[in-house]
Amino acid sequence: MLEAGSQVLVRLQSSLHPTFGFQIVVTDVDLTFALGDLNARAQSIRKHLQDTGIWNRNRSLPLPADFVRVSVIAPAGAAGLGDFRSTADRLAGAGLAEFVYHEVPFQTRDAPSRIVDVLRGIYRSCSVEATRQCAVAIIRGGGASADLAWLVDQKLAEAVCRMNVPVMTGIGHERDRNLLDEISCIPCDTPSKVVEHITSTITRAALDGQRAQEAIQTRAAQIASRHESAVAAVRTAVDRDGMETVRLAEASVRSTATGLQPGARTLLDDTRSAVTSVRTAIDRHARDTVRIAETTVRTTATALEPGARALLEGMRTAVDEAAECARGAARQRRELADRAVRNLRASITSSVETTIRPLELGSGKALGEISARLEAVHQSASDKVGSVHRDVVEAAERSTSLAGEMVTGLGQEAIRYAGRSLDDCQSAIAIVRERAESLDPRTVLAAGYAILRDPMGVPLTGVAAVIVTGLITAEMRDGGILLRNTDANEQGEASG
Repeated sequence: MLEAGSQVLVRLQSSLHPTFGFQIVVTDVDLTFALGDLNARAQSIRKHLQDTGIWNRNRSLPLPADFVRVSVIAPAGAAGLGDFRSTADRLAGAGLAEFVYHEVPFQTRDAPSRIVDVLRGIYRSCSVEATRQCAVAIIRGGGASADLAWLVDQKLAEAVCRMNVPVMTGIGHERDRNLLDEISCIPCDTPSKVVEHITSTITRAALDGQRAQEAIQTRAAQIASRHESAVAAVRTAVDRDGMETVRLAEASVRSTATGLQPGARTLLDDTRSAVTSVRTAIDRHARDTVRIAETTVRTTATALEPGARALLEGMRTAVDEAAECARGAARQRRELADRAVRNLRASITSSVETTIRPLELGSGKALGEISARLEAVHQSASDKVGSVHRDVVEAAERSTSLAGEMVTGLGQEAIRYAGRSLDDCQSAIAIVRERAESLDPRTVLAAGYAILRDPMGVPLTGVAAVIVTGLITAEMRDGGILLRNTDANEQGEASG
């Protein structure tokens, strides 16, 4: 289709008609002239992109691992767009991908600028995560190669190279390869191949997700098993440590009590021995004192008695009257001596009693204090044992409770995780089933394709198989038709 601005080489024939006047008729068009100019322009754009260093920019982007949102740029009502949407709509209906369509004419003078405006809008939307696109697809159905001339534009090529997401192209036929195919990340020749690439990528991502889900489930089961083993080991260790602590505490208390008992008995025995020794010494001292007093009294009496007799004899010889006085004085002196002895004995007895009583009281206090200390030691040991036992029991109960809560929490978490994993598996199975239905041969036939089979019903997958087959059954959307291959018959006759 020729439009204003097209450069063409034509052959003209002029004529002069009596009625219509002078006329010019185009009898032939030299397409090589226009295509040669197109190639020169494409070569100039290639050199410019290579010189600016952006030739491989879009081609170097990583391929999408999955397709969630795809922008599609295509002419309105193009046949290629219909083929694309026949599969893309099923993917969108299943919730596997979202497609945003931008209808732009490809065969007008302003086509490059309008496509660049759309690409700029997509570029800006990709800077926001909520509206980010996975890829941009530029597609167009079949047609003449000259119709692609308007797409050979420097600004359009620069916009494609600078896109921040992979660009997919499906323009023209399989034999048509244009400048956009050379600079795009994913060139696919036709719109049908573009949507097939999207479908296969989504299917592969679903399978990878399913395998990852199974791996996660296996890993979760292993982790849960290890946690249960760890909890059991902790519970066993807590029980063992608690019993060992109680045993050590009881042994310590017994050892302390055993160590205190001999000391207390020794102290009591020593005290009793000391009291007994003191009593014995006091008794011996008292007896010695009494004996010495008696000896002194006797000695005194013995010493006084001869003097009294001599005095009496002298007095008796000197004066008889003085005898009675002497006898009275002697009696008086004897009474004084007896009184002195009694007083001395009473003093000694009082002294002994005064000495013994504090000792007896001290021994009683000592025995009471020893008994009180023994009772305090026994009570302190009992209190210590009870306190240690209570602490150990409380620690064991707390450890058991914490271990039980941990086991319960892990069990509930494992149950919730298993439920979520089951839901995810069911969703993945539904997705795979939907994709399998979209890849059904009947779906392919409905898209306008045909399946060629030999007389035995075996599909013919290559040109070589078609050439050697005489009768071919073509299975199409609305039924089958029998075709005769004349090339196969001619080949058979030539070989015969």
